[in-house]
Amino acid sequence: MSDPAASGSVEAGGSAHASAPRSFEDISPSGDPADPPWSASGGSRSKLVPDGHSDVPWATSAPTATVSLPGDDAPFAPTEPSRPAASPSGASVLGGGLDRPLPSRKPSGELPPELLGASSRGASLVIEDGTRRSSSMSWVLLGLMVLAGILLAGYLAYPVFRDRNAAMPVEAVAKKEEAVQALRSDDAPSREQAIQNLKALATAHPKYAEVQAELAVAYTLQLGDLHAEFDRLTLQSNALKRNIDEVTTAKASPGWMAQSNALHDDLREAERAMQPLRTEIAERRKGLDALMETLRAAPDVEPAATVAARLKAQALYAAVTGAPNALALAERLRQAELKPVWSVLARAEYALGSGSPATIQAVSEELGALRAQDRYLFRAFVLGARLALRQGDPDTARGLLDEVVALNPKHDLARRMLAQIAASAPSP
Repeated sequence: MSDPAASGSVEAGGSAHASAPRSFEDISPSGDPADPPWSASGGSRSKLVPDGHSDVPWATSAPTATVSLPGDDAPFAPTEPSRPAASPSGASVLGGGLDRPLPSRKPSGELPPELLGASSRGASLVIEDGTRRSSSMSWVLLGLMVLAGILLAGYLAYPVFRDRNAAMPVEAVAKKEEAVQALRSDDAPSREQAIQNLKALATAHPKYAEVQAELAVAYTLQLGDLHAEFDRLTLQSNALKRNIDEVTTAKASPGWMAQSNALHDDLREAERAMQPLRTEIAERRKGLDALMETLRAAPDVEPAATVAARLKAQALYAAVTGAPNALALAERLRQAELKPVWSVLARAEYALGSGSPATIQAVSEELGALRAQDRYLFRAFVLGARLALRQGDPDTARGLLDEVVALNPKHDLARRMLAQIAASAPSP
Protein backbone atom coordinates (compact mmCIF):
# COMPACT_ATOMS: atom_id res chain seq x y z
CA MET A 1 0.00 0.00 0.00
CA SER A 2 1.32 3.48 -0.83
CA ASP A 3 1.67 6.45 1.38
CA PRO A 4 -0.30 9.56 0.29
CA ALA A 5 2.30 11.87 1.70
CA ALA A 6 4.95 10.12 -0.22
CA SER A 7 3.02 10.34 -3.47
CA GLY A 8 2.39 14.00 -2.88
CA SER A 9 5.99 14.66 -2.36
CA VAL A 10 6.80 12.91 -5.57
CA GLU A 11 4.39 15.06 -7.51
CA ALA A 12 5.75 18.21 -5.92
CA GLY A 13 9.25 17.17 -6.78
CA GLY A 14 8.24 16.56 -10.37
CA SER A 15 6.77 20.03 -10.71
CA ALA A 16 9.77 21.74 -9.14
CA HIS A 17 12.43 19.82 -11.05
CA ALA A 18 13.21 22.63 -13.37
CA SER A 19 13.47 25.43 -10.83
CA ALA A 20 14.91 23.87 -7.62
CA PRO A 21 18.65 23.21 -7.33
CA ARG A 22 19.59 19.66 -7.97
CA SER A 23 20.93 17.66 -5.02
CA PHE A 24 21.35 14.09 -3.90
CA GLU A 25 19.22 13.06 -1.01
CA ASP A 26 20.76 11.03 1.79
CA ILE A 27 18.85 7.93 2.56
CA SER A 28 18.62 7.60 6.29
CA PRO A 29 16.81 5.03 8.38
CA SER A 30 15.00 7.62 10.50
CA GLY A 31 13.92 11.25 10.57
CA ASP A 32 11.65 13.40 8.46
CA PRO A 33 12.91 14.87 5.17
CA ALA A 34 11.51 18.21 6.02
CA ASP A 35 13.30 18.47 9.35
CA PRO A 36 16.96 18.87 8.36
CA PRO A 37 17.99 22.51 8.45
CA TRP A 38 20.77 21.98 5.92
CA SER A 39 18.35 21.35 3.01
CA ALA A 40 18.73 23.79 0.06
CA SER A 41 14.99 24.46 -0.25
CA GLY A 42 12.20 24.70 2.18
CA GLY A 43 10.38 21.76 0.65
CA SER A 44 11.25 18.16 1.20
CA ARG A 45 12.43 15.67 -1.32
CA SER A 46 10.72 12.39 -1.90
CA LYS A 47 11.79 9.39 0.03
CA LEU A 48 13.32 6.61 -1.95
CA VAL A 49 11.25 3.69 -0.69
CA PRO A 50 10.65 0.60 -2.73
CA ASP A 51 7.05 -0.25 -3.41
CA GLY A 52 5.53 -2.37 -0.73
CA HIS A 53 8.22 -1.57 1.88
CA SER A 54 6.94 1.63 3.33
CA ASP A 55 6.32 0.03 6.69
CA VAL A 56 9.92 -1.14 7.11
CA PRO A 57 11.57 0.78 9.94
CA TRP A 58 14.76 1.62 8.16
CA ALA A 59 12.82 3.10 5.24
CA THR A 60 11.27 5.89 7.29
CA SER A 61 13.34 6.15 10.45
CA ALA A 62 16.06 8.57 9.32
CA PRO A 63 16.10 11.85 7.48
CA THR A 64 17.66 12.15 4.09
CA ALA A 65 20.64 14.37 3.54
CA THR A 66 21.02 16.64 0.57
CA VAL A 67 24.42 17.20 -1.05
CA SER A 68 24.60 20.11 -3.46
CA LEU A 69 26.52 19.71 -6.66
CA PRO A 70 28.67 22.38 -8.24
CA GLY A 71 26.54 24.78 -10.09
CA ASP A 72 23.77 24.84 -7.50
CA ASP A 73 22.82 28.13 -6.02
CA ALA A 74 23.37 27.10 -2.41
CA PRO A 75 26.86 26.40 -1.08
CA PHE A 76 27.72 23.20 0.72
CA ALA A 77 25.90 23.13 4.00
CA PRO A 78 27.56 21.70 7.10
CA THR A 79 26.26 18.29 7.86
CA GLU A 80 25.47 16.81 11.22
CA PRO A 81 25.58 13.15 12.01
CA SER A 82 22.17 11.63 11.91
CA ARG A 83 20.73 10.32 15.12
CA PRO A 84 18.80 7.12 14.98
CA ALA A 85 15.19 7.47 15.95
CA ALA A 86 13.30 5.04 18.02
CA SER A 87 11.47 2.41 16.06
CA PRO A 88 7.67 2.51 16.12
CA SER A 89 7.59 -0.62 18.24
CA GLY A 90 10.13 0.75 20.75
CA ALA A 91 12.59 -1.99 20.05
CA SER A 92 16.11 -1.63 18.73
CA VAL A 93 16.75 -2.32 15.10
CA LEU A 94 19.60 -4.71 15.91
CA GLY A 95 17.79 -6.40 18.71
CA GLY A 96 17.43 -5.95 22.42
CA GLY A 97 21.02 -6.71 23.23
CA LEU A 98 22.14 -3.14 22.73
CA ASP A 99 19.40 -1.74 24.95
CA ARG A 100 20.90 -3.30 28.06
CA PRO A 101 23.07 -0.89 30.04
CA LEU A 102 26.82 -1.60 30.00
CA PRO A 103 28.40 -2.35 33.33
CA SER A 104 30.24 0.55 34.83
CA ARG A 105 34.03 0.44 34.37
CA LYS A 106 36.01 0.06 37.55
CA PRO A 107 39.01 2.21 38.23
CA SER A 108 42.21 1.00 36.65
CA GLY A 109 43.77 0.13 39.98
CA GLU A 110 40.98 -2.26 40.96
CA LEU A 111 40.29 -5.69 39.57
CA PRO A 112 37.30 -7.96 39.97
CA PRO A 113 37.49 -10.47 42.79
CA GLU A 114 38.00 -13.40 40.44
CA LEU A 115 40.89 -11.59 38.69
CA LEU A 116 42.35 -10.49 41.99
CA GLY A 117 42.38 -14.09 43.13
CA ALA A 118 44.03 -15.22 39.93
CA SER A 119 46.69 -12.49 40.12
CA SER A 120 47.49 -13.31 43.72
CA ARG A 121 47.86 -16.96 42.83
CA GLY A 122 50.12 -16.00 39.89
CA ALA A 123 52.29 -13.80 42.13
CA SER A 124 52.64 -16.57 44.64
CA LEU A 125 53.62 -18.94 41.86
CA VAL A 126 56.24 -16.45 40.60
CA ILE A 127 57.62 -15.95 44.09
CA GLU A 128 57.66 -19.66 44.72
CA ASP A 129 59.31 -20.34 41.35
CA GLY A 130 61.93 -17.61 41.93
CA THR A 131 62.73 -18.99 45.38
CA ARG A 132 62.98 -22.48 43.99
CA ARG A 133 65.31 -21.35 41.19
CA SER A 134 67.56 -19.38 43.52
CA SER A 135 67.76 -22.36 45.85
CA SER A 136 68.64 -24.66 42.94
CA MET A 137 71.27 -22.20 41.71
CA SER A 138 72.81 -22.07 45.17
CA TRP A 139 73.11 -25.85 45.24
CA VAL A 140 74.67 -25.86 41.78
CA LEU A 141 77.23 -23.22 42.79
CA LEU A 142 78.01 -25.11 45.97
CA GLY A 143 78.55 -28.30 43.98
CA LEU A 144 80.87 -26.51 41.56
CA MET A 145 82.89 -25.08 44.44
CA VAL A 146 83.27 -28.51 46.01
CA LEU A 147 84.32 -29.99 42.67
CA ALA A 148 86.87 -27.21 42.14
CA GLY A 149 88.29 -27.83 45.61
CA ILE A 150 88.63 -31.53 44.90
CA LEU A 151 90.38 -30.87 41.60
CA LEU A 152 92.76 -28.37 43.20
CA ALA A 153 93.61 -30.77 46.01
CA GLY A 154 94.23 -33.54 43.47
CA TYR A 155 96.46 -31.28 41.40
CA LEU A 156 98.54 -30.29 44.42
CA ALA A 157 98.76 -33.86 45.67
CA TYR A 158 99.64 -35.30 42.27
CA PRO A 159 103.46 -35.12 42.70
CA VAL A 160 103.24 -36.99 45.98
CA PHE A 161 100.87 -39.55 44.49
CA ARG A 162 103.05 -39.97 41.41
CA ASP A 163 106.26 -40.39 43.41
CA ARG A 164 104.76 -42.52 46.18
CA ASN A 165 106.72 -45.56 44.94
CA ALA A 166 109.80 -43.49 44.13
CA ALA A 167 110.41 -42.05 47.60
CA MET A 168 114.09 -42.44 48.27
CA PRO A 169 115.43 -43.79 51.53
CA VAL A 170 117.71 -41.63 53.58
CA GLU A 171 120.77 -43.73 52.70
CA ALA A 172 120.22 -43.23 48.97
CA VAL A 173 119.86 -39.48 49.37
CA ALA A 174 123.03 -39.34 51.47
CA LYS A 175 125.02 -41.29 48.88
CA LYS A 176 123.78 -39.02 46.14
CA GLU A 177 124.86 -35.91 48.06
CA GLU A 178 128.27 -37.48 48.72
CA ALA A 179 128.76 -38.09 44.99
CA VAL A 180 127.76 -34.50 44.19
CA GLN A 181 130.29 -33.22 46.71
CA ALA A 182 133.00 -35.37 45.12
CA LEU A 183 132.29 -33.76 41.74
CA ARG A 184 133.29 -30.41 43.19
CA SER A 185 136.88 -31.63 43.60
CA ASP A 186 137.08 -31.76 39.80
CA ASP A 187 139.96 -34.25 39.62
CA ALA A 188 139.70 -37.41 37.53
CA PRO A 189 139.92 -40.01 40.38
CA SER A 190 137.24 -38.30 42.47
CA ARG A 191 134.97 -37.93 39.45
CA GLU A 192 135.37 -41.59 38.48
CA GLN A 193 134.45 -42.69 42.01
CA ALA A 194 131.40 -40.41 41.96
CA ILE A 195 130.32 -41.94 38.63
CA GLN A 196 130.51 -45.47 40.04
CA ASN A 197 128.46 -44.53 43.09
CA LEU A 198 125.82 -42.77 40.99
CA LYS A 199 125.55 -45.72 38.61
CA ALA A 200 124.95 -48.05 41.55
CA LEU A 201 122.26 -45.75 42.90
CA ALA A 202 120.62 -45.48 39.48
CA THR A 203 120.49 -49.27 39.24
CA ALA A 204 119.04 -49.67 42.73
CA HIS A 205 116.58 -46.77 42.34
CA PRO A 206 115.69 -46.37 38.65
CA LYS A 207 113.02 -43.76 39.47
CA TYR A 208 115.46 -41.47 41.25
CA ALA A 209 115.60 -38.71 38.62
CA GLU A 210 118.15 -36.61 40.50
CA VAL A 211 120.65 -39.47 40.42
CA GLN A 212 120.21 -39.77 36.66
CA ALA A 213 120.76 -36.02 36.30
CA GLU A 214 123.90 -35.97 38.47
CA LEU A 215 125.26 -38.95 36.54
CA ALA A 216 124.81 -36.97 33.33
CA VAL A 217 126.61 -34.02 34.96
CA ALA A 218 129.56 -36.26 35.88
CA TYR A 219 129.81 -37.62 32.35
CA THR A 220 129.59 -34.08 30.96
CA LEU A 221 132.43 -32.95 33.23
CA GLN A 222 134.51 -35.81 31.86
CA LEU A 223 133.63 -34.68 28.35
CA GLY A 224 134.59 -31.14 29.31
CA ASP A 225 138.00 -32.33 30.53
CA LEU A 226 138.53 -34.10 27.21
CA HIS A 227 137.74 -30.84 25.45
CA ALA A 228 140.14 -29.03 27.81
CA GLU A 229 142.92 -31.55 27.02
CA PHE A 230 142.22 -31.19 23.32
CA ASP A 231 142.39 -27.41 23.64
CA ARG A 232 145.67 -27.70 25.56
CA LEU A 233 147.19 -29.83 22.82
CA THR A 234 145.85 -27.42 20.20
CA LEU A 235 147.50 -24.48 21.94
CA GLN A 236 150.72 -26.51 22.24
CA SER A 237 150.66 -27.38 18.54
CA ASN A 238 150.09 -23.76 17.58
CA ALA A 239 153.00 -22.67 19.78
CA LEU A 240 155.28 -25.35 18.24
CA LYS A 241 154.37 -24.23 14.75
CA ARG A 242 155.27 -20.64 15.61
CA ASN A 243 158.62 -21.74 17.06
CA ILE A 244 159.41 -23.81 14.00
CA ASP A 245 158.73 -20.85 11.76
CA GLU A 246 160.93 -18.59 13.87
CA VAL A 247 163.85 -21.03 13.95
CA THR A 248 163.60 -21.84 10.26
CA THR A 249 163.32 -18.20 9.28
CA ALA A 250 166.10 -16.88 11.53
CA LYS A 251 168.70 -19.66 11.17
CA ALA A 252 170.58 -17.76 13.81
CA SER A 253 172.41 -20.61 15.54
CA PRO A 254 174.57 -23.28 13.98
CA GLY A 255 172.26 -25.96 15.38
CA TRP A 256 169.02 -24.48 14.06
CA MET A 257 168.39 -27.58 11.95
CA ALA A 258 168.57 -29.90 14.97
CA GLN A 259 166.37 -27.49 16.89
CA SER A 260 163.80 -27.44 14.10
CA ASN A 261 163.76 -31.25 13.96
CA ALA A 262 163.15 -31.46 17.68
CA LEU A 263 160.23 -29.03 17.39
CA HIS A 264 158.77 -31.09 14.57
CA ASP A 265 158.98 -34.19 16.75
CA ASP A 266 157.07 -32.44 19.52
CA LEU A 267 154.44 -31.26 17.03
CA ARG A 268 153.92 -34.79 15.71
CA GLU A 269 153.61 -36.07 19.27
CA ALA A 270 150.95 -33.49 20.06
CA GLU A 271 149.03 -34.30 16.91
CA ARG A 272 149.20 -38.04 17.66
CA ALA A 273 147.77 -37.35 21.11
CA MET A 274 144.92 -35.33 19.64
CA GLN A 275 143.69 -38.15 17.39
CA PRO A 276 142.47 -40.53 20.13
CA LEU A 277 140.95 -37.59 21.93
CA ARG A 278 138.74 -36.92 18.90
CA THR A 279 137.56 -40.53 18.92
CA GLU A 280 136.92 -40.59 22.65
CA ILE A 281 135.01 -37.31 22.53
CA ALA A 282 132.73 -38.66 19.79
CA GLU A 283 132.06 -41.90 21.67
CA ARG A 284 131.32 -40.22 24.97
CA ARG A 285 129.06 -37.72 23.28
CA LYS A 286 127.09 -40.53 21.65
CA GLY A 287 126.52 -42.20 25.01
CA LEU A 288 125.57 -38.90 26.61
CA ASP A 289 123.00 -38.18 23.92
CA ALA A 290 120.99 -41.26 24.92
CA LEU A 291 121.15 -40.33 28.61
CA MET A 292 120.10 -36.76 27.90
CA GLU A 293 117.04 -37.98 25.97
CA THR A 294 115.79 -39.74 29.10
CA LEU A 295 116.33 -36.57 31.11
CA ARG A 296 114.41 -34.43 28.62
CA ALA A 297 111.38 -36.74 28.89
CA ALA A 298 110.35 -35.25 32.20
CA PRO A 299 106.80 -35.28 33.64
CA ASP A 300 104.72 -32.12 33.73
CA VAL A 301 104.92 -31.78 37.50
CA GLU A 302 107.83 -32.74 39.74
CA PRO A 303 109.69 -31.35 42.77
CA ALA A 304 111.74 -28.20 42.34
CA ALA A 305 114.99 -29.98 43.25
CA THR A 306 114.45 -32.51 40.47
CA VAL A 307 113.68 -29.74 37.97
CA ALA A 308 116.89 -27.94 38.92
CA ALA A 309 118.92 -31.16 38.59
CA ARG A 310 117.54 -31.82 35.12
CA LEU A 311 118.26 -28.25 34.01
CA LYS A 312 121.76 -28.47 35.47
CA ALA A 313 122.58 -31.53 33.38
CA GLN A 314 120.99 -30.17 30.19
CA ALA A 315 122.56 -26.71 30.45
CA LEU A 316 126.05 -28.05 31.15
CA TYR A 317 125.84 -30.59 28.33
CA ALA A 318 124.60 -27.97 25.84
CA ALA A 319 127.43 -25.63 26.85
CA VAL A 320 130.18 -28.24 26.50
CA THR A 321 128.91 -29.39 23.11
CA GLY A 322 128.27 -25.83 21.88
CA ALA A 323 124.53 -26.29 21.30
CA PRO A 324 122.57 -23.24 20.05
CA ASN A 325 120.26 -23.28 23.09
CA ALA A 326 123.11 -23.39 25.60
CA LEU A 327 122.73 -19.81 26.83
CA ALA A 328 118.94 -20.14 27.08
CA LEU A 329 119.28 -23.28 29.21
CA ALA A 330 121.90 -21.58 31.36
CA GLU A 331 119.47 -18.72 32.01
CA ARG A 332 116.69 -21.14 32.96
CA LEU A 333 119.10 -22.89 35.29
CA ARG A 334 120.04 -19.58 36.90
CA GLN A 335 116.37 -18.97 37.71
CA ALA A 336 115.94 -22.48 39.14
CA GLU A 337 119.11 -22.47 41.27
CA LEU A 338 119.14 -21.19 44.82
CA LYS A 339 122.47 -19.50 44.04
CA PRO A 340 123.97 -18.97 40.56
CA VAL A 341 126.73 -21.61 40.52
CA TRP A 342 126.34 -24.15 37.76
CA SER A 343 124.70 -21.65 35.46
CA VAL A 344 127.91 -19.56 35.60
CA LEU A 345 130.02 -22.66 34.89
CA ALA A 346 127.77 -23.51 31.93
CA ARG A 347 128.21 -20.04 30.44
CA ALA A 348 131.98 -20.33 30.87
CA GLU A 349 132.07 -23.70 29.08
CA TYR A 350 130.06 -22.23 26.21
CA ALA A 351 132.29 -19.14 25.99
CA LEU A 352 135.37 -21.39 25.64
CA GLY A 353 133.78 -23.14 22.68
CA SER A 354 132.11 -20.33 20.77
CA GLY A 355 132.31 -17.13 22.77
CA SER A 356 133.36 -13.72 21.54
CA PRO A 357 136.11 -11.76 23.35
CA ALA A 358 133.49 -9.60 25.04
CA THR A 359 131.62 -12.68 26.25
CA ILE A 360 134.84 -14.25 27.50
CA GLN A 361 135.65 -11.10 29.47
CA ALA A 362 132.17 -10.96 31.04
CA VAL A 363 132.23 -14.65 31.97
CA SER A 364 135.71 -14.27 33.46
CA GLU A 365 134.37 -11.61 35.81
CA GLU A 366 131.44 -13.85 36.81
CA LEU A 367 133.86 -16.68 37.56
CA GLY A 368 135.94 -14.33 39.71
CA ALA A 369 132.87 -13.50 41.81
CA LEU A 370 132.02 -17.20 42.10
CA ARG A 371 135.54 -18.10 43.25
CA ALA A 372 135.36 -15.40 45.92
CA GLN A 373 132.21 -17.03 47.30
CA ASP A 374 133.32 -20.67 47.04
CA ARG A 375 137.05 -21.40 47.31
CA TYR A 376 136.60 -25.16 46.91
CA LEU A 377 134.70 -25.21 43.61
CA PHE A 378 137.83 -26.06 41.61
CA ARG A 379 136.02 -26.13 38.30
CA ALA A 380 135.67 -22.36 38.52
CA PHE A 381 139.47 -22.03 38.88
CA VAL A 382 140.27 -24.31 35.93
CA LEU A 383 137.75 -22.58 33.67
CA GLY A 384 139.13 -19.20 34.72
CA ALA A 385 142.65 -20.34 33.79
CA ARG A 386 141.50 -21.59 30.38
CA LEU A 387 139.76 -18.28 29.68
CA ALA A 388 142.87 -16.36 30.75
CA LEU A 389 144.97 -18.37 28.29
CA ARG A 390 142.46 -17.56 25.54
CA GLN A 391 142.89 -13.88 26.37
CA GLY A 392 146.68 -14.19 26.26
CA ASP A 393 147.15 -13.78 30.03
CA PRO A 394 149.34 -16.71 31.20
CA ASP A 395 150.18 -15.06 34.50
CA THR A 396 146.55 -15.05 35.65
CA ALA A 397 146.15 -18.63 34.44
CA ARG A 398 149.28 -19.72 36.31
CA GLY A 399 148.06 -18.15 39.54
CA LEU A 400 144.69 -19.89 39.36
CA LEU A 401 146.18 -23.27 38.53
CA ASP A 402 148.74 -22.98 41.33
CA GLU A 403 145.88 -22.51 43.79
CA VAL A 404 144.07 -25.59 42.46
CA VAL A 405 147.16 -27.79 42.74
CA ALA A 406 147.89 -26.49 46.23
CA LEU A 407 144.38 -27.38 47.47
CA ASN A 408 143.94 -30.57 45.41
CA PRO A 409 147.21 -32.23 44.40
CA LYS A 410 145.31 -34.96 42.51
CA HIS A 411 144.13 -32.53 39.84
CA ASP A 412 146.20 -33.80 36.88
CA LEU A 413 144.69 -31.46 34.31
CA ALA A 414 145.79 -28.44 36.31
CA ARG A 415 149.33 -29.88 36.50
CA ARG A 416 149.50 -30.46 32.74
CA MET A 417 148.28 -26.96 32.05
CA LEU A 418 150.93 -25.52 34.38
CA ALA A 419 153.60 -27.51 32.58
CA GLN A 420 152.46 -26.22 29.23
CA ILE A 421 152.49 -22.62 30.46
CA ALA A 422 156.04 -23.08 31.71
CA ALA A 423 157.16 -24.66 28.40
CA SER A 424 155.63 -21.93 26.26
CA ALA A 425 157.09 -19.11 28.34
CA PRO A 426 159.89 -17.24 26.54
CA SER A 427 163.40 -18.10 27.74
CA PRO A 428 165.24 -15.32 29.62
